[in-house]
Amino acid sequence: MKKRYYLVASFILLGLGAKANENSQRTELKNTFNSIAEAGKNATDIQVDDSTPVSAYDDNEVEIDLNNDTLISKDGVNLKYGTLKMKAFNARRDRVANRAYLTGPFFMEADEPTGKLKIDARDGEFNLDGTEGSFGKSFGYLEVGQVTGAEKPNDRLYFGGEKSEYLNGKVFIRNAWFTTDPAIIANANPFETGYHLASDLITIEPDKQVTFHNSDLFIGESDIIPFKLPWYRFNIRQGSTVPLFPMWGSDDDYGWYTSWGALYGDRDSKLKGGFAPKFADRMGLLVGKSETWYKTEKYGESRLNITDWLVQKKADSSDVIRSFDRWDGEYSHNYDGEYGKLNFNYRNATYNMIPSLKDAIEDYSRIGLLNESNWKFYKNNNDSDDPIPELGDSIGFYSLDTKLTGLGESKDITIEAKTKLISDKKAYGVLIADQLDDLGYGSAVDFDLFADVSLKQENDRYLANGYYKYLYDMDPGSTPEDLESKSEAFGFNFVDKKYTYSIKYDDKSGDKYRKLNSWERDPNLKNLSEQTISGIPLNYTPWTVSQYSIYDNRDLSLVAGEYDFIGDSKYKVGFDYKFIEQKLDLENDPFREDVIFNNERDKQFNRYENIIYNKYDEQRGFVEFRKNYTRLTLAGGQTHEEIWDRKGIYNYPNSDDDSNNDAYKKYINDSSFYEIGLAQDRFRMGVLGTLAVEGNLRFDEYSKGYTYSDTDFKYGDNGKKVSTGDSSTRSQIGVTYEVPLYDNTWNRNRFADIGVTNKFKYFNQNYDYSSSDEGNMTETIRLYHKENKNEFFDTVTFDFGNTETIYNVNYTELKRAYDDEKSGEIIEHKIDFKIDEENILSLDYKENKRYTDENTNRENYNDLTFRNYGVNYTYNTNNFYYRNQQIKSNIFDILPYNNDYNYSTDNSREKINEDIYGYIKNFGENKLNLEYTEGSDKRYNITEDKSEINLKNKIYSVSYLDGGDVEHFYKASYEEYKRTDENPDVERWNSDVLYLRYDYRDKRFTDQELVGYAASEYKKSPNELSQVELDRVRNILKDRANDRESTRFNLNSIMDDRIYFGDYKQSLSTSIMLQKNEKRYDMTGDYWKSLEEVEGRLFYSYNRYGIGYIYNQKSFWNGGDIWQDSEKEHEVSLHAKIGKPSEGWRVKTYVKFLDGLNGVQNTDTTDYGKKTLDGVGVEIGKEFGYYEWAIAYVREYDYGTRGHEWQVALQFKLLTFPETPIFGLGAKSDTSNNVSPNTYLFDGISIDEIE
Repeated sequence: MKKRYYLVASFILLGLGAKANENSQRTELKNTFNSIAEAGKNATDIQVDDSTPVSAYDDNEVEIDLNNDTLISKDGVNLKYGTLKMKAFNARRDRVANRAYLTGPFFMEADEPTGKLKIDARDGEFNLDGTEGSFGKSFGYLEVGQVTGAEKPNDRLYFGGEKSEYLNGKVFIRNAWFTTDPAIIANANPFETGYHLASDLITIEPDKQVTFHNSDLFIGESDIIPFKLPWYRFNIRQGSTVPLFPMWGSDDDYGWYTSWGALYGDRDSKLKGGFAPKFADRMGLLVGKSETWYKTEKYGESRLNITDWLVQKKADSSDVIRSFDRWDGEYSHNYDGEYGKLNFNYRNATYNMIPSLKDAIEDYSRIGLLNESNWKFYKNNNDSDDPIPELGDSIGFYSLDTKLTGLGESKDITIEAKTKLISDKKAYGVLIADQLDDLGYGSAVDFDLFADVSLKQENDRYLANGYYKYLYDMDPGSTPEDLESKSEAFGFNFVDKKYTYSIKYDDKSGDKYRKLNSWERDPNLKNLSEQTISGIPLNYTPWTVSQYSIYDNRDLSLVAGEYDFIGDSKYKVGFDYKFIEQKLDLENDPFREDVIFNNERDKQFNRYENIIYNKYDEQRGFVEFRKNYTRLTLAGGQTHEEIWDRKGIYNYPNSDDDSNNDAYKKYINDSSFYEIGLAQDRFRMGVLGTLAVEGNLRFDEYSKGYTYSDTDFKYGDNGKKVSTGDSSTRSQIGVTYEVPLYDNTWNRNRFADIGVTNKFKYFNQNYDYSSSDEGNMTETIRLYHKENKNEFFDTVTFDFGNTETIYNVNYTELKRAYDDEKSGEIIEHKIDFKIDEENILSLDYKENKRYTDENTNRENYNDLTFRNYGVNYTYNTNNFYYRNQQIKSNIFDILPYNNDYNYSTDNSREKINEDIYGYIKNFGENKLNLEYTEGSDKRYNITEDKSEINLKNKIYSVSYLDGGDVEHFYKASYEEYKRTDENPDVERWNSDVLYLRYDYRDKRFTDQELVGYAASEYKKSPNELSQVELDRVRNILKDRANDRESTRFNLNSIMDDRIYFGDYKQSLSTSIMLQKNEKRYDMTGDYWKSLEEVEGRLFYSYNRYGIGYIYNQKSFWNGGDIWQDSEKEHEVSLHAKIGKPSEGWRVKTYVKFLDGLNGVQNTDTTDYGKKTLDGVGVEIGKEFGYYEWAIAYVREYDYGTRGHEWQVALQFKLLTFPETPIFGLGAKSDTSNNVSPNTYLFDGISIDEIE
């Protein structure tokens, strides 16, 4: 940033030169003179645009001499072209010499990307072709506050000269001066300002550099340099950071360093760039900056930037930190044109070049969470007791956001892609763990890596498209939307529109997550979870949990065209392939592990699923005949299925091995099948409605099959073989009948429109089994996972005027195909009353019962019931809702599955209930939400006659949003998590949580403010921003909700984000969370001494003030007498400007201190090297008109020396460039308290870098 500011001054030190060149290319001055002549002699305002329309008005007199092409106006003629405005009083054109002359004074004004450019000058002379020109004495300024962050009145660069010339794309200003002191405005005399730089010649090379020749520095009228500085140069190339004048500074890793470079290429060059070597006395020779940019006419621009590439190391291998590899390279290509947009970015950097990652690695190593078991370490100075974590490996960040259309010779190809990928998940995980650790209570953030790429070509002849999707969630379960942690999918589709053949293929592999219910989620779940990121324990309470560790499917559909058959009938031939593989996640719920006895299965999150593994594939060829609404299908193929089933299996030896045969039975069946289907899609029956009928008959002939059962075998493929001479027949029939029961629209005298319609569906499925081997009937094995079904669906729609009522009732009866006993029953009701546009009432009820006969008496009973019902009523802007969810399970007389182990299962019953009551009030941009949730779980062990689980979780919450440009948000919640299981190991986690939050946001922005925020958001200078980016950042500022689709990586440290208070014009965010340990409170009766976690946050920003404070306290209790703080820290950040701009004080502070840390610690180190005052950064500055003197102090932990070190400096800044010290003088210490002097040039101590 600082190099970009290097006196952006120059960006037009007389921006004039660049502007003259630009406008001369757009329209020649001779066209302007022609326009004036044609407009008439009463023109004083002339506006010229690309099509050169001219308007003339005003009553002021203008004298125009058409004989010698002269224009004279006492009040001046105003000319406007695009953003350039000019006023001239005496103008003449010489046709023969092809030149234009402006005699006397003239004024120029232009809107530059940085701000307004204004120049007053005399006696100009220009080549009408725009290749060269000159003018006399000048004075002007350029606004740069939007780029540099300067405040008024120090947001301008002032300049002037005796004579200026434009030649060969360069501007030469002779006898020139330059200053940033706003006092120049009084009389345009540089000697009456605080300072100015006087030069014999200033050379401006637009979009490249500014060079000062033979320059003196004046303070008032005094020349304070005894000699003229022969040469000085700084960089004005937008986006370039190559230093063009020697700069130096000091750093713990680098030691003393210096850098100096050069640029090549000019504004019109396709290839341009720069190079600056860098020498560091402790590290060696580096490529400090290398920039290579190439711009094409049609395909956008590519940029390759390299920073601090260590090419020759000075330190030997024993000095581990300084001998690590080091570089930071970034390649980008951006295109925005005829075919759409393409933005590609790739950054590859070593860990030590990403400050937030380096800090996170060192911090986690410091407290022992990164160690030799999950990270690479090196001996430091050959000391095995003082290892250094790997910091020299590299990580790559890939991002792509593109949409290109109209590609190809026929302009029929579209490419869309959005990717966000990395090359090193382990290192990125450390950075994520650090950011998650600092999340506030109730906050949610998601770190997804993804790719979504598609290619499509469509024309009159065919359609072809393909896609690839990839997802890897670095923090699975961190938000309620995390329903998978990893997935990979690809596919393609091709359709020949002429011959009607097609092929479609989809392949997806991954996993599946489900949302945790209110009785499952607990804030202490994060303390009991064994999930980690890069070996670091998760520090968030998950919202979702893994349901299937494998959730794959593949589908292929091939149609070999549609052809004429007999008469107007047609037929088509095709082939389908279907593959499914699903594996249930058997993770235990840590709150159930220690309270449930003699039942391993019921300790799991996903205990209700019987099938824990399902693998099925089917190959099916078919031919379909169609005539009007009649279809005949003939098909045949093969199937293979493998199912691991645990129906009736609850208790077994605990094992982490998925092949634990005690936990399930395995069924494998292969078959060949033949199928015939006949359907009539529509029978028209007049007033009796319409009827559709469909039937299907399938015959499976089994060729192979067996089951694994521990009553038959222990290991190997010695399961029970089944007959290969058996078969099954599946019959299906479906009927759909729709009839209008009443309709009075024919009656002209009706008092209201009344209509009643009924739609009824019925589906039946039935299996039959036969075998030629009467002595080996294996119907149970073949049909174990097949069901006979009877399904009834009915929908009644009643319309009365503007009201509408829809009633749906569904009933499904399921029976086991092998014995025709009931296995399930589903009842569903739903009714929607639309009374009018403002009154809507909905009621629903669903019950799903499961039946089993897996008990000693083979008695069929209801072992599991799911019940859901609720009501939702909307009246005007009011919404009332209630939801209930129930789960009832019963386990009786279960036989030990494996008699060798004799693991018996206790009889038990369990009832889970959840109630949610809510109210939402919407009025304009305001919203009120009240909600109460209660989730309970009661489990009783009948065999042992004791309660195993008795929990009740309650959540009360209220929130109110007072919306608009000025927004207030209030939220309060009280959460109670209570278990009375008579188990100390579980009851010690009982807690309640109080959470209070208030946010205030002023989102009103001026256009100038919007540009400033957009520049910060996209890390661009204002003139690089597109309108799309401005519009998008406007929406971001209105609602900074997490964008899960963002392709940008946030590599800032958490503290960097806290110090930046620019999300809104004015904002306040404050919250407090208190989590009380219920058991501890019962023992002590002291609320404050029973808090196991406390979190307080305050962030405020307004105008020139910003403050942030965070307090975290975590305590640990083992349920006995030991209660201790495991974390207790304060973090304070302050950024304030006090007093009148340019005359006040500026304070910037970051402090992190620990308060009595007594947590669980390593035996080798009792405090992990942490101190009470663990990190400090303070900068205090006093403004003196146009400059500032500041004292900066930093004290932080240095991992290389294993101690705290400090730096202090007196720094000088020009207020026009508030982020870049011009120079600094100071000192620094090491861990041995040795102090040495330190100097800076165009560098200094930055408080933003403290962590």
